[in-house]
Amino acid sequence: MELDIVNKLVEAEKEKLSVVLATVIKSHGSSPREEGAQMLVWPDSSISGTIGGGPAEAKVIEKSIEMLEDNRKEPTKLHFKMDNDTSAKTGGICGGNVDIFLEPYNFNNEGVH
Repeated sequence: MELDIVNKLVEAEKEKLSVVLATVIKSHGSSPREEGAQMLVWPDSSISGTIGGGPAEAKVIEKSIEMLEDNRKEPTKLHFKMDNDTSAKTGGICGGNVDIFLEPYNFNNEGVH
């Protein structure tokens, strides 16, 4: 885990904020970031770090906010196929596949869920 992300998780815990950690767990072909890249999504839709930008990152932020709003405790995995046709239609520039693992961290008085 990247040190900046660890520090931001500690900050979220101190502030008792829920956040979602997004991690690239599989990357094939031309994709914006390598496996292990991480991004933290905050309740106000701001982010720390990046998983590569573009339409995939926007969808990850959207899904993360849904998870926070629904107080979900279970992690989930998203798959993005960024072929040339899809990328051209959505404004992306990559043509690979990527899997993103979303882990909610719900910091409250009862601890982490």
